[in-house]
Amino acid sequence: MNPLLTIVTRARLHESFHFGRIAITTANARLFTAGNADAPIYPRSALKPFQAMPLLEDGLDRTLGLDEREITITCASHGGDERHVEAVESLLKKGGVEASSLQCGKHSPMDESAARRLAAAGREPTVLNHNCSGKHAAMLIQARHAQAPLENYVDPDHPIQRRIRARLAEFAGVTAESIGVAIDGCSAPAFAVSLTGLARAMARFADPSEFPETVASAARRLFDATTAEPHYLSGRRRFDHAVMKAGARRVFCKGGAEGVVALAVRPPRAGLPALGIAIKVDDGNARGYYLPALELLRWLGFDPPADAEESGASIDPIQRNHRGLEVGRIEIGAALRDLPASPWSKR
Repeated sequence: MNPLLTIVTRARLHESFHFGRIAITTANARLFTAGNADAPIYPRSALKPFQAMPLLEDGLDRTLGLDEREITITCASHGGDERHVEAVESLLKKGGVEASSLQCGKHSPMDESAARRLAAAGREPTVLNHNCSGKHAAMLIQARHAQAPLENYVDPDHPIQRRIRARLAEFAGVTAESIGVAIDGCSAPAFAVSLTGLARAMARFADPSEFPETVASAARRLFDATTAEPHYLSGRRRFDHAVMKAGARRVFCKGGAEGVVALAVRPPRAGLPALGIAIKVDDGNARGYYLPALELLRWLGFDPPADAEESGASIDPIQRNHRGLEVGRIEIGAALRDLPASPWSKR
């Protein structure tokens, strides 16, 4: 069994337990693991930076004049609010593709306030409200630029998807053939890598210096844009947003469905290694990774997010009911018990 990540208590009774696994790596070395970090998982949306990266490798962000908002929305799981929709619309317009070509499907905005405003206006959600619409727009723009078919851009054998899979393999330090493929919730390919591979990919995203300059520059521009505009990566009252605002443009944080979160962390000064952190909660509940992820950021010297309004209840260990009464707490389990000294603490 994987170790205990978090315990949820109500009064003095342990009410819920979240077990899972953790991997922390540099680009080329494993620093810490808890649980079976070498088993394959589907990181789901945590892989979005690698799905967007080819667009920047081809220089399309510069050719099309994309701003930081539009770059960030290409790897977002956005809330579907008005600013997000406008960014996707602008991205599509600059890229010369139509919203009707998006194959992500439709759902109500993840941002509850945006969903209420849409309903109050008597309007149905569109593909632009889908949290993956920016990712799909980027894939379409990549396909159009490569003169590849648009109608089947989500097929795993499409040239764009093969290129994404190959780039992910390079960052994760595995072969493309070893990466499993399924269908994600948005109909794009869902690639499978180990938690260690995910952490390694994130460390290389934070410091891509081992790659050719075209790839390294694309990764840096993507990292810089997303950490400058974290609202466009997720949105209001989201854990990713709160962490990235607290990370002082050195932390990229991306959650994925079924209890996955991945962080790419730049070091405080030259000469220290960039780090990748990946967590998977066995029961798929994101609540299980909130406090362990924050504890790992403290371990690296970051102050925790201060504004609970930015992330809902996810950064607050106190559990409250609908009247605001304290009814319990979330506590960190044994998974971090053997955490070593921070790799940055003695240098």
